[in-house]
Amino acid sequence: MTAALAGVLLYLGLGVAGILGAGRLAALLAMIGAWGSLLSWAPGFSVEVLGGSPWGIPLAGDTLAVAFWALAPLVHAAVWWHERHRSTTFHGLVTLLVGTCLAAVLSRDLFNLYVLLDLGSLLSVVLISYDRKPRATWAALRYLLLSALGMLVYLLGIGLVYGELGTLSLVRIAEIAPNLSHPPLAVGVSLLVMGAAVKAGVFLFGLWLPPAHGHAPTGVSVILSSVVAKMGVVALARLAEAFPIGLILAVLGLFTGLGGMIYALWEPDLKVFLAFSTVSQLGYMLIGFGVGGAAAFGATLFLIAHGLYKGLLFLAAGAAIEERGERTFDQLAGNLSWGVALGLAVGSWAIVGLPPLAGFAAKGALSAGLSPLAKGLIVALSVGTAAAFSKVLPLLRSRGPKRGAEAGVVGLILALSAFGAWGFFFVPTVRNPWEWAIVGATLVAGYGVHRIVRSASPVLPRLKLANGMVAVLLAVAALAAGTLLLG
Repeated sequence: MTAALAGVLLYLGLGVAGILGAGRLAALLAMIGAWGSLLSWAPGFSVEVLGGSPWGIPLAGDTLAVAFWALAPLVHAAVWWHERHRSTTFHGLVTLLVGTCLAAVLSRDLFNLYVLLDLGSLLSVVLISYDRKPRATWAALRYLLLSALGMLVYLLGIGLVYGELGTLSLVRIAEIAPNLSHPPLAVGVSLLVMGAAVKAGVFLFGLWLPPAHGHAPTGVSVILSSVVAKMGVVALARLAEAFPIGLILAVLGLFTGLGGMIYALWEPDLKVFLAFSTVSQLGYMLIGFGVGGAAAFGATLFLIAHGLYKGLLFLAAGAAIEERGERTFDQLAGNLSWGVALGLAVGSWAIVGLPPLAGFAAKGALSAGLSPLAKGLIVALSVGTAAAFSKVLPLLRSRGPKRGAEAGVVGLILALSAFGAWGFFFVPTVRNPWEWAIVGATLVAGYGVHRIVRSASPVLPRLKLANGMVAVLLAVAALAAGTLLLG
């Protein structure tokens, strides 16, 4: 635990120092320190209490924490290079945000998670609106208000759970094995789940995520989608370890996967399209963590893979928009440099699960822990993903300037390839020819769906702030009733 705490404190301290000056150097030192810390405490450490009982904060370094610590500094490095010309304040804020996420994934305390999630939201809002562009500023404001509502709901849940169980420790709660048939506890857990779900961007009340991620500066979009969006998912996974809410998470995951995919199918803006895709991909993780066991390990691998290929896609998309001054698929098609097109191509191949890249290995590990019905749902979601990313194909015909890929893009491509190679040897399903055949059939089916729906122009509802807030409150009531029935 000591080494992990040292890594967190170094990241947070250098983030604050970076805001005051020398932000680029501070960020670089923080990344090096985090990797050094990880090497010291990997493959993990058991539960230890920071500060001692009864008010100490339980911390643990499990597989999910190790995976996240391996991912976050790598993505941060790619952002650091892409945004190397930014001000020292920008780099200090990004460092502080990543440090907050590294701390959150270690925590097993309900209130400590609340503090870290709320701090992450505030830092994200500042970074989304950093360039002071109108769309980004409005998206940041909606993010702020809905995130504040979500965290308020979460805080109310903490009060009810503490009143019933007398502890905030998720480790202690798991030992108690609480029965959710008791109404106050069921309502409290429902509030916790809903608050974390808003933070995660779960469909439908998480529709703040696409405009916030889509209109933020490129480096911020990368950090938000690859790292920060996972914090809500991590919080939900921790809740599932302590409370019997696995089925609820799996259902939320299914609706999130389908909802994000439907919106992505008809989104014309490249970066907003990628953000809707992030919503859909979060559904895979929620299903895995909801089912638990081997599926939870698969969801952890999926978290890493998603962080890598979505970081690559947002970097390439941002470079495409900066290169051409346009944002839509029609405007960008066939006009990109080969380096940008390469980044979009590899990222798209990985997200649709093309072997042997990281997406294939992660989906294989996730599917291995699921029932046949759940596997079928994952395949259906994969067909939708393939259909949505068929829209990227016209962008890959490079007729633009002969400009190579930047270092961040190259680094993430190498990381995706290395992850895929690791999966080939350590994830048995990856070597199964039947799995390769399923992927091939999925890609063909996805392209067929794309050909069928591409001419349609449905008018999908967009987020209105008041409606989003009402949706959150109604969802709390529905979830509380469902929890009581299941309990």
